[in-house]
Amino acid sequence: MTTLKPVIPDDLKGTTTVPEALIQDFLATFDPSESSDVLHLFVDARTGALYSECHVRASKLVALSTTDVPLDPEEQPEYRANREVVANHAAFSTMKEDAKQRRSFSNIVAEFTKEFDADTPLKIIGGQHRIESIKEALAAGVDELHGIKVYFGLSSEQRLDAQLISNTVIAVPTDLYD
Repeated sequence: MTTLKPVIPDDLKGTTTVPEALIQDFLATFDPSESSDVLHLFVDARTGALYSECHVRASKLVALSTTDVPLDPEEQPEYRANREVVANHAAFSTMKEDAKQRRSFSNIVAEFTKEFDADTPLKIIGGQHRIESIKEALAAGVDELHGIKVYFGLSSEQRLDAQLISNTVIAVPTDLYD
């Protein structure tokens, strides 16, 4: 079993609850490269949201994730966290070719939850263009490791905040924000 190593600021140590069963479920489902020994668990001190940064094979990402993520699954299930993929942008075409040439992507932001859409427990809230590129590369036989920032046990407020910050990007063409 993987050891969880919480990295929690001293002033938040008594206020943070680690959802160990949820995290162990993530580890068993996705088998990140970091899971053989220790998985670091961080806390966003501003919101108290728990997350880890790790690497997962494309085959797991594609099979068990979705970019069709509601902003608020309980109150407003029709509003989505991700913008539409800009399929004809030159940067996206380059990204897809890079993925097929075994480029490993990172900074994919997700939440692991089975509260809704349990068949795809990894909800992609930032990085839909990278995920689409990874899907195409996997279809061409490329199964690389990719870096994800995965949140656990988010409240509605934390979920909205994580979606907002993951979709606020600087120095990327505006039509490729994800």
